[in-house]
Amino acid sequence: MIAIGRRRRSGTDRGQSLAEFALVAPIFFLLVFAVIQLGLVMAAQNGLVDGVRSAARRAATYRINEASFDPTVWSSICSTIDTELTTRLRTRVIGFTSSALTRTISYEWQQNPETAEYFLVAHITASYHNPLYVPLIAAFLDRSDGTVDNQLTLTASEQMRIENPALTTPASTASESC
Repeated sequence: MIAIGRRRRSGTDRGQSLAEFALVAPIFFLLVFAVIQLGLVMAAQNGLVDGVRSAARRAATYRINEASFDPTVWSSICSTIDTELTTRLRTRVIGFTSSALTRTISYEWQQNPETAEYFLVAHITASYHNPLYVPLIAAFLDRSDGTVDNQLTLTASEQMRIENPALTTPASTASESC
């Protein structure tokens, strides 16, 4: 009886699949790990943007006036905004460490050119040194921020107008920073 559809393999074909896999596997795994690392970086960037935006919304809720610049009141405002930022980053950024975060919180007086009244704008800026986990991919990504430290510096900035009552003169001449 003859088996239909069966083919006899010769002895030279047996190692061909293994050789092909050995050629293709490094490239395949490099691509897989590159996608994973880039996914982690994008997730950290999205978390940073979300945290900065949330902190700017928190900063915009305060009614700022001359009494707000008292050191005890001002430090309380800055502490609340900073807590909002770090709380968001802890929940949104994988492996977040607060020592890798640099942030700037400031309020700036601006004048409306149409009405000549003054209003405040809250500025929140943060940069985070995100660790790179995949060594070979890190060698390529690490140089993109200008330093070789096995970290990628991510930045986000947001500004939001504070809806204080309109002022004809600013309560302070300079911007205030935390």
